[in-house]
Amino acid sequence: MGKIKKLCGLKKDDIKIVMKKLVKIVSKPKFICEKCARVSKEEKHLCHPITLKQQKEKN
Repeated sequence: MGKIKKLCGLKKDDIKIVMKKLVKIVSKPKFICEKCARVSKEEKHLCHPITLKQQKEKN
């Protein structure tokens, strides 16, 4: 597995294989998935991303 699919769809076995890439993707997150609450530096890695700033403004 070279390319990382959406974080929302990763299975346990996928996570073990791409752990180093995941650390880069989730460090200093800017986006959160409204569906599963996973976070990412880039919105392309999430299925229903919103910015963390937007989420703060909603509450």
